[in-house]
Amino acid sequence: MARTASTWDSFKDTLLRVLNILNPKTVFEYGPGVSTMMIASHPGVEIVDSVEHDPAWYEKYKWTMLDNVRITLQPILSVYPETEGRSDKYDLIFVDGREREKCLFVARGRLNAGGAIMLHDAERPSYQDMINSFKYKFWTDDGHTVTLTDNDMTAAMLEGIYGS
Repeated sequence: MARTASTWDSFKDTLLRVLNILNPKTVFEYGPGVSTMMIASHPGVEIVDSVEHDPAWYEKYKWTMLDNVRITLQPILSVYPETEGRSDKYDLIFVDGREREKCLFVARGRLNAGGAIMLHDAERPSYQDMINSFKYKFWTDDGHTVTLTDNDMTAAMLEGIYGS
């Protein structure tokens, strides 16, 4: 059985590194929280679209966000992964919400050519098939966070941070 991350926000170092190297303008996020504020306040990020399934969590975060953030409440889990944002394609997609396998599948089709997907709690066995379908996988956070891309140039930039 895989060990869970030592803290609920163990992804923070990886997220900051990915933001610094990729400098995304558009970000989609499954599951708002600490990550939303990190992303939204990063220089150059113009749009952060986030989707939340839990009404209480949605209420907690919708009032504390910066102007470039839009949080959508989607309590119906069967359509949660398909929730639309303000853009058709995104430079970075952060997955830390529900229905993660389905979110990874949908996210791949929403990525700009040089984009990347970050998955938190990536050690879970049910995610491995989807993770392994990506050409490049950069594991960090003691195996709890993975950054995924199929783009050679993006992988080369990420490799500079993490190694292969």
